[in-house]
Amino acid sequence: MRAAVIGYNIFAVGGTTQSNLNLLTTLNQHYTSTVYFNYLPFNATDTHQLKRRHHGLAKTQFALIKDLFEQESQSVGPYDVIWITREDLFPLSTIFRNANPQALIVGEVHTPLALLDDNLPGLNDLSCVRVATPSIKDEFEDRYNFKRIYVQTVGLDHLKWGKIDDQLSPNFVVQSRFFEKQKDIMYSLRLINDLKQHGKTNFHLYIQGTGADEFDYRSYIDGNHLRSMVSINRPLPRHYTYLSTSKFETLGYSIAETVAQGHQVLAYLGDDDVIYENFKDVPMVHWIEKHSLAEDAEKMIAISQHAVTTDEFEQSQASLKAMAADYYSKFVDRTQQFENLEFNLQPLTDKDKLQIQQTIENKLGPLNPGLTRRIYYRMIKAPIFKKIFGLRFFQRVKKKVK
Repeated sequence: MRAAVIGYNIFAVGGTTQSNLNLLTTLNQHYTSTVYFNYLPFNATDTHQLKRRHHGLAKTQFALIKDLFEQESQSVGPYDVIWITREDLFPLSTIFRNANPQALIVGEVHTPLALLDDNLPGLNDLSCVRVATPSIKDEFEDRYNFKRIYVQTVGLDHLKWGKIDDQLSPNFVVQSRFFEKQKDIMYSLRLINDLKQHGKTNFHLYIQGTGADEFDYRSYIDGNHLRSMVSINRPLPRHYTYLSTSKFETLGYSIAETVAQGHQVLAYLGDDDVIYENFKDVPMVHWIEKHSLAEDAEKMIAISQHAVTTDEFEQSQASLKAMAADYYSKFVDRTQQFENLEFNLQPLTDKDKLQIQQTIENKLGPLNPGLTRRIYYRMIKAPIFKKIFGLRFFQRVKKKVK
């Protein structure tokens, strides 16, 4: 049996990348071969390094999505199961469906629904859609009038189990993409500023991540004289509480990873309560509501004085292990009803393929990037260029190459 996974960029850091790595590792245990299609360009060095870091990808082949649009492309099949792991790539389901009429084609929803477009081309050619929680399933069904949906959390096989951190600490850690529209890291900075205004200067916030919004965070830190209380991309302390102020998550990998390592978490419920829905049964995760900055700052003080108990740690581990258990068998059980569905297939013309390509490129940029874009992609992979040119340079370049 053959499986294909389609994504935007598995060579980048992020939750969807980790989900795809876990998925491919699982599939390689059950399928004869797997192919991963990447939207952004990559080279042999990229794949070599990725396979060195993730041994479960040993038999995965890598291809470019642009290859699917070539005349008489052999990349389109045959496959038994196909996962499309970014919503902007759902239009590819039409190409895959045409070449693999009986394949199970799964569209994975990783983007919080609040950030998704109201129109998702390609839905009708999917066998089904995977979502993370029952509440997302209900909202997706109502919003898109699409009923072939199953609920399953992403794979958690990568979790590394550590020892309990039972020490009191005024340290807090945020690890996240610097994407303010979703992650709301600025709220964590406002919390630290509130603590400073009330004389609680012994607290320290460590922020780790990358993204264009880093410049705004540094400006806020300097403008409010918080350098003694906030560090960005510095080594983490041994003891800390993880802080999550994200507005939306379909899971919250960083929360699960932190708990597995033995650290407690102070997290926002989420604008849609999905984060709470995912971790409400994990005792080491405590909650803020963003109703009052002062109240949430008081919760930071309270949790800094709380030591994780052995009972909390064991219950939290049990909860996460239950979420992670039997990923593949759960997938098989929950998608059986969507196998061998009949679809109204029409031969695809060159014009049809061009329209699909243009639909995707309007969202994600050209499949065949020019020289400027290719140089930009290589530069953003090397942290040294950020240090040399500065954040403002990359913000300007990003706008020009899109």
